[in-house]
This record gives sequence, C-alpha cells and structure tokens, in this order.
Amino acid sequence: MYRFIVYSLILALHALSLLPLQAQESQRGGHAGSQLPDTMAADTSLVDSPAKDADKALQPLSWDNVEQNDTIALLLHAHRKAMGRQRGINGYRVHLYMDSGNRARLNTQREQADFENKYPDHNAYIVYEEPYFKLRAGDFRTRLDARRFLEKVRPDYPAAYIVVDMINFPDLD
Repeated sequence: MYRFIVYSLILALHALSLLPLQAQESQRGGHAGSQLPDTMAADTSLVDSPAKDADKALQPLSWDNVEQNDTIALLLHAHRKAMGRQRGINGYRVHLYMDSGNRARLNTQREQADFENKYPDHNAYIVYEEPYFKLRAGDFRTRLDARRFLEKVRPDYPAAYIVVDMINFPDLD
C-alpha cells in the first residue's frame, strides 16, 4: 500500500511539472490535454491503465466548467482501482499469541480454537510473518476499543498487546 502511495505521489509531481509545458502549448493554440508528451508516456506505462480494461473505458470525472487533464484522470482511475482492491481499513487488533517452529501453525490454530471458545463474540485471525505464526483478535477502529478488549482478555493472555493492523470493514447495522 505504501508503494502505491509513493508511486501516486511521484506521478502527481511529474504531472504538476508538466503544467508549464501545457500552458505554453495552450498559448500556441493547442489543447492542453490533447496529447501526452513523450516523457509522460513512459511513466504512465507502469500504471494499470483503465483504458486497457475491455469492460471499463476511461471516463473523466465530470464537474461543471472544469477541464480535466488526461494525466489527472489516469491518476484518479489508478487510485480508484487500488482502493477497490483494498480489503479493509486501518485499525487495531490485540496480539495474543506467537509461535515459530515445526508445529507452529498447528499450535496457533489450537490457540485460535481456545480463544473462540472463550470469546465467541470476537473474531481471531492467524497471520503469518516469516518465521512466526501470530494470533490476533478483534476488528477495532479506535485504540480505546482495543484497550477495553485488551483489559478483558488480560487474565487469559497476560502477554497480549495492541497492534496496528488492517481490519475488516465494520458491519453495517
């Protein structure tokens, strides 16, 4: 995700650097967004172009009295596509257990089953970060909610702590 943000910023800065070029072109009578310069064509090839998708055509966002540059439209579509692939939001979970070794996955699955028996209202997730299998619980949007849950499970998991993690979207009630 950070790689996408950095790449988007680089493309945005590059697009902003082309504004004086496009202003000169429009003074000469050309349309500012009619054609991308050769230097921009090489940079935009790294982004999945929405025009390449057969089912989705590149459609600029429409606002009244605003001319939209093709490069900006490309950046907006790349951002929309990346956000559409995102499977959650930033939030907090409580880290309960961690193990490595030959039987780490099995031990972590057993801990997950024990946790779900004790706390059926909260989901537990197994995360693999080499070489550890980690058990984390909850989908908390605020650190305060995670802290309340941490105090609730502290008697059973004295080494538990709060971690920042990508959580599932909250249920719409």
